[in-house]
Amino acid sequence: MRGLLYKNFLLYRVELMVIGCIQLVASATVVLLAAGSRLSEYINISSMALYFCVFLCSGLFESMMFTPDENRVTSSFIISAPGGAKGHIQSKYYSILVINLAILACCIMTDAAACAISGTTAYSACVPCLFFFCMNLLFSAFSTPFYIRFGSVYGNGAKYGVLGVLGLIVVIYALFGDITFLFGDDPVAAITEFLTSGNALLVLSLIPAASVLLYYISYLLSLKLYRKGAENYEQ
Repeated sequence: MRGLLYKNFLLYRVELMVIGCIQLVASATVVLLAAGSRLSEYINISSMALYFCVFLCSGLFESMMFTPDENRVTSSFIISAPGGAKGHIQSKYYSILVINLAILACCIMTDAAACAISGTTAYSACVPCLFFFCMNLLFSAFSTPFYIRFGSVYGNGAKYGVLGVLGLIVVIYALFGDITFLFGDDPVAAITEFLTSGNALLVLSLIPAASVLLYYISYLLSLKLYRKGAENYEQ
């Protein structure tokens, strides 16, 4: 397994460096915002947006971890190797999980530093970071079986399709829903109050467990789909 993980990270090294640079810029910006007392009211929104960008970029680059293996020679070698298809699929899911955990750890450490510099936890974004992490796992759980069965092109199509549908839902709600709370004196406090009350809090509390469960189910599904997907490779 260690060899397979090393191979994944080696082939994915360029994307990892890009994600690392984005993480570095995001962390430095959050710390600088925390150091500027005049910008204290913007720390929460800005930090959440920056952390979201890091997780988003890691999700968008995810398909590049599967592209090098999409040929018949590689798939034949994988199937005949000691770990077989099971070890190969496990390494992909572990690699995605490790990358997302590393991003989550960096964001939490940056958030802790920002809170220490600003002298308050009022602007902490730990909970949104955990939410972004869980959403990344959910998107990976949905798209990875497509990568395995149909290739990275179709997997990306599935992922971007879901993102497009979610974006369309947000736009429709913005046009026809009640968003007056966004134009109040403190929209951040209004959003926080909404997310920590009633059914919204119940749904958010279930997301971590749901993301882990669906991620595991996705792994089991990918195991069943790998051989069929390997048969479709052209080379």
